[in-house]
Amino acid sequence: MKKLYLAQHAESEWDVEGRFQGRTNSLLTHKGRCQAALMCESLRNSSLNLIISSPSPRALESAQMIRGTRTIPIIQDEHFLEMNFGDWEGQLMTDIERSHPVQSELFWNFPHLFKNETGEDFYQVRERVLPRLKYILNEYRGHHLLVMTHPIVYRMISGYYNHIPIEKIWEKDIETPPGLKTINVEEPWTYKEEIVTTDINTPLN
Repeated sequence: MKKLYLAQHAESEWDVEGRFQGRTNSLLTHKGRCQAALMCESLRNSSLNLIISSPSPRALESAQMIRGTRTIPIIQDEHFLEMNFGDWEGQLMTDIERSHPVQSELFWNFPHLFKNETGEDFYQVRERVLPRLKYILNEYRGHHLLVMTHPIVYRMISGYYNHIPIEKIWEKDIETPPGLKTINVEEPWTYKEEIVTTDINTPLN
């Protein structure tokens, strides 16, 4: 049995401002760096020996801080980038609610019906992420690895583990404020969620 550590990046400036980020980046806040340091401490005595990270700078910096002084390789993988929000990126969520009320309602309350002509929908994110995760788990058999990603991808993976459909992706039972969980992975491609660790707040996107 191997371990999969699933994490999402620490708090960024646009999380605080309430902006959609997606493929666009903003810097980690002081609180975010404290969150990453806490995750590092939580994994200090773990068997972690490989990190797969979204190449987004906020995710990569979080991964590097979690690694700390250990000689753990970090592999950047674009499959674990956040949902592409298209024209919404950089805009305040409250502004989108006013300018695109129907789409905003679908995004937050009926995600299985949400479509974005300039970005991705939730099904496209799932088709990008889950096959790649399966490949990585098979490619790095025996490794105890951490996947550093973003909140929607994090929820997508967590929801898959818990057999929760896309239409319920925003429900509280998927939401894990710590932002880091440990999963026992058995072969072939079965899993059991073990624990949720670290007491930090979850960034929004």
